[in-house]
Amino acid sequence: MHRTDSEEFDVVIVGGGPAGSATAANLAIMGKKVVVLEKEAFPRYHVGESLIPYCYFPLEKIGMVDRLKSSGYTKKYSVQFAGMSGKISRPFYFYEHLDHDAARTWQVNRDSFDREMLENAREKGAEIRMGWRAKDPLVEDGYHVGVRAVNGSGEEAVFRAPITVDASGRNGFLMTRNGWRI
Repeated sequence: MHRTDSEEFDVVIVGGGPAGSATAANLAIMGKKVVVLEKEAFPRYHVGESLIPYCYFPLEKIGMVDRLKSSGYTKKYSVQFAGMSGKISRPFYFYEHLDHDAARTWQVNRDSFDREMLENAREKGAEIRMGWRAKDPLVEDGYHVGVRAVNGSGEEAVFRAPITVDASGRNGFLMTRNGWRI
């Protein structure tokens, strides 16, 4: 199937990982019409993530802290480092430096955390398109005005918006397509 539809949004977000879903949730809370294009199906394997105390505040803003508190994720109260020589640092206890609930954080499993973050964005009002890969940026008169995307069935669609957020990770969709990578 090779059909091209066009849809209008306030913001198109390429990538449904934590950065994309947090951005989508924030914008949806502000009343923006947002779409997230995520090329992979969730859950997906991704290296685990150790959240730091100052993640607490943006996660609280988008409504994720209560989910984390009731989750089965390992609670984390400190960090400790080992150098190349094998020397181990003294533990850095968060509560010694921060008198707030944020002094307790979590070691999350990215398979489930990414899915929960994306579901939270959906609950806040963002539209989520799983299995849609951003193919090309739409540029008109020198301005980015959205993206052309394709799904696993070969169906193409145009997602128009005055703002496109590239949250596609280290491979950077827009950096690669625009030759911005150094």
